Amino acid sequence: MVTEGTACAGNGRGVSSPAGKGAPAGKGLPVGRLFTVPGQVVSFLVLIIPLAVALYMSFTDWTPTRGGLGEAHFTGTENYSELLVWDTRFLEAVARTLIISAICLALEFAAGLGLAVLFMRRFRGKKILFSAFLSPMMVLPVVVGYTFWMLFQSNGPVNQILGFIGLSGVDWFKSSLPAVIAVILTEVWHWTPLFFLILLSGLNAVPENPLRAAIILGASPGQLFLHVVLPMLRPVIMVAFVVRTMEIVKLFDEVFMLTRGGPGSSTETVSLYIYKLAFNDFQLAYGAAAAFLVLVGSLFLVHLLLIPVKDHIMEEKR
Repeated sequence: MVTEGTACAGNGRGVSSPAGKGAPAGKGLPVGRLFTVPGQVVSFLVLIIPLAVALYMSFTDWTPTRGGLGEAHFTGTENYSELLVWDTRFLEAVARTLIISAICLALEFAAGLGLAVLFMRRFRGKKILFSAFLSPMMVLPVVVGYTFWMLFQSNGPVNQILGFIGLSGVDWFKSSLPAVIAVILTEVWHWTPLFFLILLSGLNAVPENPLRAAIILGASPGQLFLHVVLPMLRPVIMVAFVVRTMEIVKLFDEVFMLTRGGPGSSTETVSLYIYKLAFNDFQLAYGAAAAFLVLVGSLFLVHLLLIPVKDHIMEEKR
């Protein structure tokens, strides 16, 4: 009896177990997929279709004055070869964007790291200053650009401050170098808080045991920071650079409000150049080709910056 009962119980478990496990899985899987359908449809309509249309457009000679897109002539890679070989203005805009981006990233990292180290200490008014230093990042880029355009006017506050300290005023938007400096200062003021916030979070997450061991071994504060803290901050620093790089290569709003790319084309970034192609010259197909070149270049640049972070993640998994 015991054997039969045991066998029956075992058979009962054997029969009920697959049904109990299989039924929810069979019913839950389609329902779970149904919940993703609205998001997939929205992504398809908002992202994939416009991207595909723009990609096709970049291989044509279409402009709004020549009828519909279906009537455009397919030109192959002519737009891309024109941009990469003959369009010196596009190449100069790319180089100018990279130079401005590199200078801004270096200054923002240095200022953000300095602020992060400062805020690791205790001092009066720390909470108020913390909110104050983060506030520029929350202002709209258009507002920032217009505000600094007013500050850098010939009779604006910046030149007045220079006059108070015995320096002559500068025509910020009439010469190439001052205009570039104005763009860089505007961008650094706006986005240094991002580096500050990310690096401060990284410093707060640094473990104390390596620091104590280095202090016991006689490391000075400078050696402690350079040889212990910074190496442990490397993944955080790279993430900050990746996030900021993805944003700064699209630099448009501040430049548009400050200089419109002038004087001449000395502050014209690649985003501003593509905007002028598409909406001033109505060369939409040519502008689409330029945009896809920038997209591919940005993805490649971000991939290079992510390599150290990927290596660190893989090392931790091992």
